[in-house]
Amino acid sequence: KKSILNIIFFLVFTILSIIFLKNYHFTNENLPSRNGDDAAYFNTAFNIDRFNIASHQVEEFRVYTHKNVIKPPFYSFLLSIFINTDKKYENVTLECIYNKPIKDICFEFVQNSKSFNLIIHYIHVLVLYLVIFKITKNYSLSFLGSFLLLSSTYFLKTTNDFMTESLSTILMLIHSSCIYFLFTSERFKYFYVIVSSISLGCLILTKAIFLYWFYFIIMIYFFFIVFKKIFIFKKRNPPNFIYFFNIRYLFIKVIIILVLLVPWQTRNFLEAGEFKISLQGGNVIAERAEYLKTDINDIKYGIIYYIPSESLRLLFKNELKKKTFMFDEGHPNSHYRNSDDFEKSFVLSKLNWEDKNKPDKVFEKSLELILIEPVKHLYLSLMFYVRGIFHGTIISEYPKLLQYTSSIIHWSSSIALPLIFLFTLISKNKILILTIPSIFIILCYSFFTDFESRYGTVTISSFILIFMILINNMLYKIKNE
Repeated sequence: KKSILNIIFFLVFTILSIIFLKNYHFTNENLPSRNGDDAAYFNTAFNIDRFNIASHQVEEFRVYTHKNVIKPPFYSFLLSIFINTDKKYENVTLECIYNKPIKDICFEFVQNSKSFNLIIHYIHVLVLYLVIFKITKNYSLSFLGSFLLLSSTYFLKTTNDFMTESLSTILMLIHSSCIYFLFTSERFKYFYVIVSSISLGCLILTKAIFLYWFYFIIMIYFFFIVFKKIFIFKKRNPPNFIYFFNIRYLFIKVIIILVLLVPWQTRNFLEAGEFKISLQGGNVIAERAEYLKTDINDIKYGIIYYIPSESLRLLFKNELKKKTFMFDEGHPNSHYRNSDDFEKSFVLSKLNWEDKNKPDKVFEKSLELILIEPVKHLYLSLMFYVRGIFHGTIISEYPKLLQYTSSIIHWSSSIALPLIFLFTLISKNKILILTIPSIFIILCYSFFTDFESRYGTVTISSFILIFMILINNMLYKIKNE
């Protein structure tokens, strides 16, 4: 009976989800952006399907000679499987798309391609529903948590964009959940190791910053394996959780991830002489180092600028007029714009001409400049943490209730997760395991990037999952008191 009830409830939720998405997925008329590195995602997908070449170039005559080594490939690869440039769309070109077509075949092609993002969002919601139910066995909380994600105005908006956030968020949820199940379940441990490894490999191939999380996992494994040996050598009983850091698990994880990563890294080495997932790392940290030009007393104005409060801005109106050009990416003399200029850039201006285009040299110089001013770097990290909190959820085309609900959930995630981490660490609660990947990524984005608000959305569904588990635990305590 329980199994039948589970199937019925799940089918009802699926039908309701499809109806909701059909009504609230607004296929707006935005076209992919031609400018900037983010254009590489859609371009690469198109060129994979049309020419079987991972190139981000718009002009067809450049596709075979200029291949994509800027961005990781996984999102573009999946999108290329979904889109089809044959038959009806055989005459569609990227140049046609970027010439701002009005209701022609190129425009129709782009609008149809957006369905891929809608499917990703739908799968994301179903995965969250299943994970919440597996942990809580509570239909109401499973429905509530997955509906909060389903109705997120941010993720509904991204179904009309060709960015990686929706895909990376679902991979993050799967990865974090499998790590949690590995530590809390008695069965299927190798299954959870394999799935967590595959999802992490795909995450790295979607957002290269997760490579640092992989390195961190290896360090943690080695630490606890050695720690376990010390306990055994002293003939003492180590804590039970240490036994989960098994050398066999680590071996499986490393092998799987290397199998996923090395082919793309090898391809990039052959194309660009760099054995990397992406050549963007030097540019990202150079953008961050550019903000070291900010006077330490002016960083507070950056924090005010990134807080979405008009009343707060009015209190500092005169000061903000003079200072915020530095933080406004649209301003021609902003730090963001200057970071790419060979003469104005804080980092590039300190390199010789041969090294200005070498990602490794740019990375090394950026890190060197950051280490010279560690206190200012910490202040800037706080500023970027604030920036990353406020994900774009107030979107006029959606109902106000959805906008406000999304804001509460999204904005609270980056604030609440560190607090939950500390609470679960002190109380030795198993939920701690779910928080660690999200905390690590928030810290990485705060310390080493300019933490655009969309970056932080990768932790949203993990936060909703944690929030539902905490509510379930609270209800359980109340029931048993």
